[in-house]
Amino acid sequence: MNIVLAIVLAAIAPGGILVVLIDRTRRENNRDHERNSTLLRTIDSKVDELSHAVEKVDDRLDEHIVWHIEHK
Repeated sequence: MNIVLAIVLAAIAPGGILVVLIDRTRRENNRDHERNSTLLRTIDSKVDELSHAVEKVDDRLDEHIVWHIEHK
């Protein structure tokens, strides 16, 4: 009986280790995905801020060019 139990445990143990490794990898992947998602949202917000700032500079530059044309 002990031999049968040893054989069963020897057959199951590698599968159990594999399940633990897969679960750990899945949790790490989920954590990394959330971290990257947060970083991408931050980058998106910063790009929007920069885009708005560039639009303001573009508008001011257009006004300045018009001023120069009118004051020749």
